[in-house]
Amino acid sequence: MSYETIYIIPFTSIDGHRYEIEIQKDGYTGDVISLTASGDEPFTVSIDDERFVYTPTRLSTATIRIAGNDYLQQLFSVNYQQYRVTLLCDGVPVWCGFTKPELYTQDYASEIFVLEVECISAMSVLEFIDYTIEGKDKEFVSIWHLLQRCISTASGRYNSVYIPHVYASNKEAYSTSENILSEMTLSEQNFFDEDDKPMKLKEVLEEICKFLNWTCVDWKGDLYFVDIDHSGVYYKYDVMLETKTEVSVNTLLVQNIGFAGSEHSLDILPGYNKVTVKCSNYPVGQIFPDEDLNKLKLYTSQDKQSGDKVTAKRFYYPNVYHLYHYNPKGSPLSEEDFETYKNNPDSLMGCMVIKRCEYKIVDGEPDISNYNWENLLQVRRGTKRSDGNYTWLSRVPILSFERQLPVAAYLDGAVAISCSVQVTQNDDLSTDDKKRNGYVRALCEFSIGDYYYNGSSFVNNSAIERFEVKFPLSDMAGSGFASIENTKKLSQPYDGLTGYVIELPKGKPLTGDVKFKMFPLQPQPGNYTESFAGVGYYIKDLKMEYKRRNDLDDLSDNSDRTYENVLNESYINELDEIEFKISSYNNDGTCYSKVMLGNDYLKDNLYNCILDKNIRPEELLITRCINQYKATKIGLTQIIKNVNDITPLTRLTDRFMAGKVFVIAGGDIDYYANSFRCKMIELQ
Repeated sequence: MSYETIYIIPFTSIDGHRYEIEIQKDGYTGDVISLTASGDEPFTVSIDDERFVYTPTRLSTATIRIAGNDYLQQLFSVNYQQYRVTLLCDGVPVWCGFTKPELYTQDYASEIFVLEVECISAMSVLEFIDYTIEGKDKEFVSIWHLLQRCISTASGRYNSVYIPHVYASNKEAYSTSENILSEMTLSEQNFFDEDDKPMKLKEVLEEICKFLNWTCVDWKGDLYFVDIDHSGVYYKYDVMLETKTEVSVNTLLVQNIGFAGSEHSLDILPGYNKVTVKCSNYPVGQIFPDEDLNKLKLYTSQDKQSGDKVTAKRFYYPNVYHLYHYNPKGSPLSEEDFETYKNNPDSLMGCMVIKRCEYKIVDGEPDISNYNWENLLQVRRGTKRSDGNYTWLSRVPILSFERQLPVAAYLDGAVAISCSVQVTQNDDLSTDDKKRNGYVRALCEFSIGDYYYNGSSFVNNSAIERFEVKFPLSDMAGSGFASIENTKKLSQPYDGLTGYVIELPKGKPLTGDVKFKMFPLQPQPGNYTESFAGVGYYIKDLKMEYKRRNDLDDLSDNSDRTYENVLNESYINELDEIEFKISSYNNDGTCYSKVMLGNDYLKDNLYNCILDKNIRPEELLITRCINQYKATKIGLTQIIKNVNDITPLTRLTDRFMAGKVFVIAGGDIDYYANSFRCKMIELQ
């Protein structure tokens, strides 16, 4: 975006500070127009006053009041980032945001009137911006990078960003220059639902802050990530989060700040003795996506009759699958040449997505009244040459997936491949009735990152590993489907899983791109000819799914994990349940929502200086809440002067509240009157 100034609105506060409201337009190239500020409250800011001190965001809105006879209708666009607003004091930004597109009612009776323009802070605009991936595919991304993205996408003119130094990989690392947030990563799939609909960036920001027990606050031209329990070091970064200096928390006495009004009030806020944190697990379920044939584009249709038997087929262009095609010599077929097979699709070597319906002609009429379609994959693996022999497909792929498979950290579970095959030795690929004993087999390739499954374990080496799946055909007629050999053992803790089972590592997650390929059927070794595996075959119900180990605990594959703490069970006053969509790992199986720390899951091993020990973030938040809300709290509202020393990090005291310390929890700033209606909450 390229913002240039279109309007300036200068005014001077009652204490002589020179302010200028600067309104910039994306892509503007014209002259700067000066407008007149209203004499009464030309620029005011309202900061979210949520009373829960661990609220993930505490952002702001602003109101500009302009005197004149121009309705400035263009400022009320439908684009939330078209007009950027910055309040500058002596040339330094003290608030930044954007005009808010909305309908409004304005005085129409007077020639000169006061126009009110509503604005939202730059970080608030993230509510209207979808999360997008930056590369070609989804990947693991660090919490640090997510914060950088949120800040840069907001396009605010922030001076600095303040981040507390609270967490480390261990106590020793806390005193080093370690940036723990850059080591904490999670899958980008966590920010997309099952239908691939993205989260808004503001929700991503909120979930990060909840996980870290922080509050994001935009304040007088700066952005703060506040840990209200932390009174130690904060790092002051540039807006790109590249350079930093150390800053400290300050304490101010409200009487020394000075008052700007007399409308003060005191509230008693309730305490809570039960806190519940629910981790909304986002489990990896079916790894292979389903091909919905009802949504596919038709490639061609074909109906063949042999005697009284009719085989109707409908061939489709795939969407989910990447299917491989070959010419009669077994070489890869170009997309252009693929189109030439529409008149005889059964002759195409390789794999096709089809619907098939078989029926008979009885007394000159079909013995069905409606098509009963089977959804199948058709594979021709052999083509007869002019010399009467066949060219067979062997170690070339027939199927993979068009799009990226689920990106997650895989462990503590198993993946099962299930499907069945129907083999035919007929050259027209019609089903035969030949009985077969033995089995056919197919090579498969399954990898996660640099680790390939070799049939017994995942290995990391330079060679591509493959494994073999079998389809027993004992005494089976060709018209029947043979299921993949079920390798699930009773001792394996994956109740309900069936098919060819691939156990994932226990204790060490594998991360990276998930890839799968299937190769053509081959006859079993020994005195079996190539034709034993068929000139062609059909695959039905291809599926690959993940299941978590059921010997970890009583958490099911699709259930959420809940942490809670109760003090004094004879009387319970429960805080509203807090939901985490980003969480630590606690034997939850493979989930997108779990954070990695380095090459392993983050568990209960995150060091924090608040308690001076390792603890998982969910339990840390419960401890914080219990400590803060175990008794009633005092809330104060006082009209004080708007001085530069006040920040969201400031501890406030009042000589009439001996021994009590308060933190800022929202309020209203009038820049003309230099007043701050400050809402404070007692800090335990």
